[in-house]
Amino acid sequence: MTNAQHGRRQQRSCESQLITTISDFVSAIEDRSQTDIILLDFSKAFDKVSHRLLIHKLAHYGITGEVLNWIKAFLSNRTQEVIVDGARSEKCGVTSGVPQGSVLGPLLFLLFINDIPSHTKHSNIRLFADDCMLYRKIDDNKDCDLLQEDLNGLLDWEKKWKMSFHPEKCFVLSTTLKRNKISHNYSMREHQLQSVENAKYLGININGKLSWSSHIGEIVSQAHKKLAFLQRNIYHCPRNIKTMAYFSLVRPKLEYAVSIWDPHTTKDVSKLDSVQRKAARFVTGDFGKRSSVTSMLDELEWPPLQRRRKELKAVLFYKILNDEVDVTLPLQKAPRETEHRYIVPQSRTNSHLHSFYPSTVRVWNNLPSVTAKAETAETFKSMVKMLDQI
Repeated sequence: MTNAQHGRRQQRSCESQLITTISDFVSAIEDRSQTDIILLDFSKAFDKVSHRLLIHKLAHYGITGEVLNWIKAFLSNRTQEVIVDGARSEKCGVTSGVPQGSVLGPLLFLLFINDIPSHTKHSNIRLFADDCMLYRKIDDNKDCDLLQEDLNGLLDWEKKWKMSFHPEKCFVLSTTLKRNKISHNYSMREHQLQSVENAKYLGININGKLSWSSHIGEIVSQAHKKLAFLQRNIYHCPRNIKTMAYFSLVRPKLEYAVSIWDPHTTKDVSKLDSVQRKAARFVTGDFGKRSSVTSMLDELEWPPLQRRRKELKAVLFYKILNDEVDVTLPLQKAPRETEHRYIVPQSRTNSHLHSFYPSTVRVWNNLPSVTAKAETAETFKSMVKMLDQI
C-alpha cells in the first residue's frame, strides 16, 4: 500500500495524517515560504470503480488464484432497481462500484487508487480513503507550474481508470505568512479552481496563516449547541448520567485531533474552557450568579482542558516513539541529559513554536524518566494522570 494512504490502515488515522501534513505546511512557513494546496474531491468515488479494471489491478498486485476468484464472485452478478410510490423499475446489472457497508469494499477502493502517487513527480500527495490532497512548497512561479503539471498527471490517471474528480468541489488554499504571496490560477479540465482562505480537511478547519482560531470558534459553537441539547433533554437526570453525556457527546468535540491545533492564546483557551464551565453548572444544577464554577470543577474532579490536552499529546508522542502510531518525527536526543529527553527545535514563528513536534517535546521533556519509560501505553497514560504537573 502506498505510504501516502492513511485511511483504514493499522497504526494510522486522521490524526497521523494531519500531523504529517500540517508539519509540512509549518516547515514552509518557518522557511519564509508558502505552500499551495489543492484539495481534490472524487465524484461518486466508491460507485465509479470499474469491476473489470479493479480485477486487472488486483492481478497486477499479485492477487491471483482462489482469492481473486472469490473477489470476482463477490463483485459479479449484482443488480439494482428503483422503487418509487410502489412502482418498481427493471433490474439492471451493476458493473462498477465497491459495495459500501462491507468490510472488503473499502479495501478494494484503497487498492484501486493505490497507484495515484505514481502520477505525481514534483509534489506531495496525501490520501485518506477518498480524501485526496496535492501540495507543493512554492518559492516562484516555476513551482506553481510543476504543481499544475502534477495536477494534470492526476487527470491522466482519472481518464485511464475511468474515475473522475469534481472540479467545482476542488479548492486551492495557500498557507503562508508572506504579505505578497505568489498567486497562480490552477485548473482542471479548463475549469479554474476556486481559491479559498479556509478549507476543511479531515474535520479540521485549516486557515491560510495556520491560525486555529476559526477552527476553535467553530467547534466551541458546536459544543455549546450540543450542551444546550442535553440541558433541554436530560436536565432532571442524575448527575452521573449528565456527566456521562458530557464526556461522551460534548468533550470529544473539543479534543478531536487536538495535537494539531492545541491553542496558545488566552482568548482561544478561554473559549474552550467556557464549554466545560457551562457543563459543570449543568451537571451540578447550580446556575447561581455567585456560585464558584472553579469549586464545582474541583467537586466533580474534572481536570482542566488544558491539562487534558497536554496528556493527550504526551500519550500520542509515547505511541509514536514506541511504533504504535506510524508517524516519522525529526527526533534528536538531548546531549548530557536524562535518557528520554529530546532537543527542542528552534522556532522563528508561532506556527512552528506551537505545532505538534516542538510543543509536545517540551511536554515530554518535563516528564519523569520513570514515566517516559513505562512499558505500555495504558501504564504511561495512568502515570501521566497521577502527575501533579506536566
